[in-house]
Amino acid sequence: MARTDEFLMALDEGMLAHFHEMTAETTDEMVTRFGIPRAEAVARINRAYAGR
Repeated sequence: MARTDEFLMALDEGMLAHFHEMTAETTDEMVTRFGIPRAEAVARINRAYAGR
């Protein structure tokens, strides 16, 4: 299992690239749409995926 520098969930190598792509788009959208800092967007994603 691998972990990203920012995100806390453990991912296998096959999911790691997909997750990076998905979260980059999601965090950018959250920053733009909600006006929150990127760190807050990352924290929200970590909370949503906690324990998975």
